[in-house]
Amino acid sequence: MVKKALYLAGGGARGAYQAGVLKAIGHILQAKTLPFDMVSGVSVGSINAAVLVENADDFPAGLDKLESIWGEIHCQQIYKASNYELGKSVMRNLSTLIIKQRQAGHLLDTSPLRQFLDETIDFSRIEQNIAAGHLDTFEVLTARYETHQTISFYDHYQPDFEDWNYPRHSSQRATINAQHILASSALPLFFPPIHLDGFHYGDGSVGLGTPLRGAIRSHVDRIMILGTRELPEFTDPETLRNGDIAFAHILGNMMNGLFLDNLDRDIEMVNRMNEIATLLSMWKKRRSPWRPITTLHLRPSRDMASVAQEHFQSMPALLRYLLNILGAKSHSGDLLSFLLFEKEFTRVLLELGYQDTIASADEVTAFFN
Repeated sequence: MVKKALYLAGGGARGAYQAGVLKAIGHILQAKTLPFDMVSGVSVGSINAAVLVENADDFPAGLDKLESIWGEIHCQQIYKASNYELGKSVMRNLSTLIIKQRQAGHLLDTSPLRQFLDETIDFSRIEQNIAAGHLDTFEVLTARYETHQTISFYDHYQPDFEDWNYPRHSSQRATINAQHILASSALPLFFPPIHLDGFHYGDGSVGLGTPLRGAIRSHVDRIMILGTRELPEFTDPETLRNGDIAFAHILGNMMNGLFLDNLDRDIEMVNRMNEIATLLSMWKKRRSPWRPITTLHLRPSRDMASVAQEHFQSMPALLRYLLNILGAKSHSGDLLSFLLFEKEFTRVLLELGYQDTIASADEVTAFFN
């Protein structure tokens, strides 16, 4: 039996694109149950992943739920976004810095996200669906700050499935709950770190060098990757010379590197290993631990930063003002695209994800056949 994994990358509000892709996959396959043996998610991808696994026994219901979430979302569901709450958060950070001589470590209050997860996802159903064999593995990637490690929290239908450990990336069996999702989604600088099992955790994309390791270690044959960044185009650097650069542009580049660059490298590594495997003799192939893995990377056809800039006015007023000071409106939409949890923006991404995937229907069908 061919084992298939789904990897959902991070990207803040860009996660709406993944919901559109999944809706199209449902349209193409007409599957009644989850068509993947493993689901892995990081950051916002872990939220989408949790909804899928919660509804692994009813794939269409999971897709409808994702579309409803992203089609009606507001910043207030993710972080306290009123002028008063944002102002209070900024003052709290400043007072902590001045009075206690230490930084608070985050800008936004994400207590609404916890409430949103508790109200939206039935985590007991996740455990039930894994135990019932509707999928083998659910993985949530986090960053443990104290040990500078990526920790892959996972649940597996086999009780004797063994953890794996590398210097910078380890797995840990767990009954996945809202706390793990919050940890994986704790965007550095903006969202507070999450205290779990005596350690502090943050967005799983931090220091994530090998995002596909969990899938590879689970011995899957195929990995579908849902990215949140368009394929980079070569641009003549001479056309981009500028006398100044906005802070938002720098932060946007940091976020892109945090969420997206290592994924491209990991996919390239898998493809390179596949190429090397084809050169091995039949005798060596039998002795090699490497199994060829087919990958399909579905990614946006449009620049999400520019789409976000078109919807800048949808951002809560005070946060819009702060981002404008940083230069997010006129210089870089990358940072904006991570924080713009507003339906005016996410509905565009939903439709984009759907249309992009319908255009790739032949590749999607080939992946599952």
